[in-house]
Amino acid sequence: MSLPHHLAAGELLTALRGASCGSSALRLYSLLRIHLPPSDPSLAGRAAVFALKPLSAAGSLPLLSHFHAHLIRSNLLAYPQVASSLLRSYSLLSPAVAHHLFDQMPPATSNLFVVNVMLSSLCRSSDLASARLFFDDIPDKDIVSWSTMLACYFSNKSVADGLAFFRTMTFTTTLAPDYVMLVTVLTGCAAAGLLQPFCRSIHGYIVRRQAVSMHLGTSLIDCYAKVGRLDYASRIFARVPSRKVMHWTAMICGMAMHLHYDEAIQLFEEMRRQGVRPNEMTFTAVLSVCGHAGLVEQGREFFKLMVEEYDLEPTIHHYGCMVDIFAKAGQLEDAYDVIKTMRVEPNIIIWTSLLAACKRLKNFDIAMEGLEKVLAMEISDENAGLYTLISDLYAMGGRWDDVLKVRRLMEEHNVRNNRGSSSIKAGKPPGLIVPAVS
Repeated sequence: MSLPHHLAAGELLTALRGASCGSSALRLYSLLRIHLPPSDPSLAGRAAVFALKPLSAAGSLPLLSHFHAHLIRSNLLAYPQVASSLLRSYSLLSPAVAHHLFDQMPPATSNLFVVNVMLSSLCRSSDLASARLFFDDIPDKDIVSWSTMLACYFSNKSVADGLAFFRTMTFTTTLAPDYVMLVTVLTGCAAAGLLQPFCRSIHGYIVRRQAVSMHLGTSLIDCYAKVGRLDYASRIFARVPSRKVMHWTAMICGMAMHLHYDEAIQLFEEMRRQGVRPNEMTFTAVLSVCGHAGLVEQGREFFKLMVEEYDLEPTIHHYGCMVDIFAKAGQLEDAYDVIKTMRVEPNIIIWTSLLAACKRLKNFDIAMEGLEKVLAMEISDENAGLYTLISDLYAMGGRWDDVLKVRRLMEEHNVRNNRGSSSIKAGKPPGLIVPAVS
């Protein structure tokens, strides 16, 4: 990367802030250090913070250690913002090194912000017991400390402990849960299938505290939709004062989830009429609706709209929806054309959608195009259904040697066809006490 040496310190700092790779960041940082006046060490600290983000993104522990040595020599680690940024960078690459760095920090540097970064590092490493011990030793916990620990419980699927922890904070401290914490509770309960007793409780708390925010509105719409209460979801959606794309998308997804396809598409059209710009997730939702409802031409129009009017680059999800739309409608040539012209590498899900349609419509010619490519991919040993699909397609085409080859692959990988089964979750998880949110 060639850089002019006459750039002013402010311009270099702006360029460093937008640096996307470690080598560019180090080059800019070195030039910036030459231009920095000795009387302004705080600017050097800001430069170090900006440099650490691309350095950690580079994923090179030796490179980060090299920069760490420079920070020690230049005494920049005395600034808490630099220390916390370095700690966060190490936590992404090596939690053990991050812990060692934290233990060596002087008390003057280790403020609550730095302590919360260390707590986040322990939570990220999935060491729930160590994270809780560390949390208990924090003398003056703030809402970030509590919110980080709460997220740790839910991310480790300790739902009962997480809810008890949330209740402890609401009853034993003067801290009020912020929207981040409430979204964490709603999302965690959704993942555990416990939305019904909590949606209304959290909703009531939000109304009483007048704490409605953009993110909470989205989460509540999503939660009510997931438990089938589209009436409640619609009421919240209608009362959101300034609806953003995330509110519209959550409502469209909720309608689609419960087979209200017409309403989902009407919402999408109304969203556009009100001047709200759809994003990639919105188009994934409406294209999925078209696939389930068999709306081939409408799906084609929406995909064209996304690319030409909104200038959005299709992702693997959008291409997958289009393959699904055509495959379900029996238009295998169109589905295969999407795969051949898509700008990203088709994944195993997209190929499976096409192959399943080929089997249903007994079209071995198109299936042949994808069979070898799928076999060359890494198929999970648990995906017995895909091996069986491939074997059935070869049998349909009279390719018995290939059928035997697939069977041998299944034996080598110890793949077994399991009998169909289903399960339901009854009652509450063991040890779960439903907390009252006041």
